[in-house]
Amino acid sequence: MEKVIKKTVYGRNQTEVAKKLSEISGRLKSNSYEAMETKTFGQLMSEWLLVFKKSSVTPRTFEGIIRNFKLHIEPIIGNMKVYQIDTFVVQQVINKLIDAEYSLNVIKKNKHLIGQFFEYAIDNKWVQENPTRKVVVKARDRKIYSGQDRYKALTPEARKEFLTALNQDEANFLKPLCYVLLFAGLRIGEAIALQWKNVNFENKTLKVERSVTQVPKFDSEGRILSRATVIGDTKTTCSVREIPITDIVVNTLLAWRDKQIERERTNRDVTAELTAPTSFIFANDDGSVRTYSGCRMIFDRFIKRHNLGKYNIHFHGLRHTFSNMLFEMNENPKVIQQLLGHRDVKTTVHTKNRLYKN
Repeated sequence: MEKVIKKTVYGRNQTEVAKKLSEISGRLKSNSYEAMETKTFGQLMSEWLLVFKKSSVTPRTFEGIIRNFKLHIEPIIGNMKVYQIDTFVVQQVINKLIDAEYSLNVIKKNKHLIGQFFEYAIDNKWVQENPTRKVVVKARDRKIYSGQDRYKALTPEARKEFLTALNQDEANFLKPLCYVLLFAGLRIGEAIALQWKNVNFENKTLKVERSVTQVPKFDSEGRILSRATVIGDTKTTCSVREIPITDIVVNTLLAWRDKQIERERTNRDVTAELTAPTSFIFANDDGSVRTYSGCRMIFDRFIKRHNLGKYNIHFHGLRHTFSNMLFEMNENPKVIQQLLGHRDVKTTVHTKNRLYKN
């Protein structure tokens, strides 16, 4: 005999009671009614992320999605029932992110993520409407980037001191790597994936076609178990580009190649041909590709060694410095967009707004 489910409904008036009865009737027809009643919104959304969302995006993208969920969504509304969440509740989540001065991009991503889950909830007849559709997000990003912005561009003063330190510390690959970031505008993953065949010294061009990235592996609950360094496509199709490089980059790379040739000849630790066309420009001594974490460790030691910590210098900040220097010279934003490999010129202009000021 089929189990009878009884529900008591209260409301301020007959219309409200009728609406609630309609919603409950719809939920009762759901094949997953029991799961909806026994599990919280946080549990259901987590399951949706791990079963459906994870398989539709890259591991790096999923890492950001699960982080947003655990940081900004689950702590606020995770313990509620899915049918208890309405427009007012979601607006409160968004308002908390605004009050905490998160960027417009972060706020929109969280709204979109909640909205995607509720489309799934509607398909399962857990709810009748998507509560995010009437949620208001401010039209303009008013976030003020503080002196602690880890991607802040270098001031002219910081540039001078940073370059002086690089020229005094020429023993390893850090100077040519940073010059490629600072004077060619590459992302760190693009730079460490470069091979010698990508440089045309005669035409003074650099071809960007691959990128090194760290791909996370997750457990059944979305926690990161490990990361693997892989060489794959660039961030977007627009990031594949051939760009002109200045004499300072050309001469720095030529000097680095000469140093690598000499190291091949005299250094016993070098076990690979470091200057072959297919060799990585910034390879380890065994010819393997460097990892981001390894480069960052050496970079941080360099910053500490030269007392540059006050400038809060980050690899990506060097790329932003490149774009800002071009804006300082009144270069056309569309040209800067192509050099940086941005998909949208709005992104290019946005980097201009990462101010130097502390």
